[in-house]
Amino acid sequence: MNKIIWPITGVVFIKTHVNELEFFKNDKVYRASVCYCFIPTLIYNEELLKFLHENEKKYYNSLIYDRRRKSYLLGRYSAKMAISLLTGEDNLKKILIQQGIFNQPVNCYYNTGNIQVSIAHSDELGAAIAFPEASPMGIDVEKIDPKKTEVLQSQITKEEFVLFKNLHLSCEKILTLLWSTKESLSKVLKTGLTIPFQIYEISAIEVYQNHVITYFKNFRQYRTVSFTLGRYICSISYPKLLDLKFDVQSMNFLFDSNQYDELVI
Repeated sequence: MNKIIWPITGVVFIKTHVNELEFFKNDKVYRASVCYCFIPTLIYNEELLKFLHENEKKYYNSLIYDRRRKSYLLGRYSAKMAISLLTGEDNLKKILIQQGIFNQPVNCYYNTGNIQVSIAHSDELGAAIAFPEASPMGIDVEKIDPKKTEVLQSQITKEEFVLFKNLHLSCEKILTLLWSTKESLSKVLKTGLTIPFQIYEISAIEVYQNHVITYFKNFRQYRTVSFTLGRYICSISYPKLLDLKFDVQSMNFLFDSNQYDELVI
């Protein structure tokens, strides 16, 4: 499902992709939805805030730096679009996403049942996955940046280096994939960067044509699917008991060309 939507007046360059995911356990289906929002140019004005809940708008107005404001809007918009697809609630302003005790996003809109959400953003890309609370999930996106190679390399274990050295990928892509995988799991566990990343050590990897699936040494109940979106790596962590059915190619809708849609509403 591809949509290009922005609930504002004015001009803004944006691409938004929303897609439903299905996770299977025996005969039971768990439905989730994912949204990617790519904004290479963002024009700030009051109209841009129309999709925010009043409580979210107050928080937004307290932010000082433009970079933080942009990441907040990217994350909240992606999350609301993901929740909207999963629940059928079209009025994004009704959906309230607050911060939990560990700074994790918490869906507080009463009319969406037990749906929760995980949020990620990197540079110009925002992402979110909405999921039933019974099946915890986490999402992360990271921009592939050679300048970060040294920092990321310091977080890899010797065992992981052996595991990944035979992959036909660039060093920076492998390191970004490792980091993104661990970040997405940390969001499921709600630990963030408060514990050493070595605890998230990867024990096995399955390589497919357009994605990889990784498993963890200390968290065997989870696995993570990772794939590229243009210059970014995206990772989604979910319970190992579930089988995921999704189309990676459809998600590259955002990056099919260097041209962006100009919406004048």
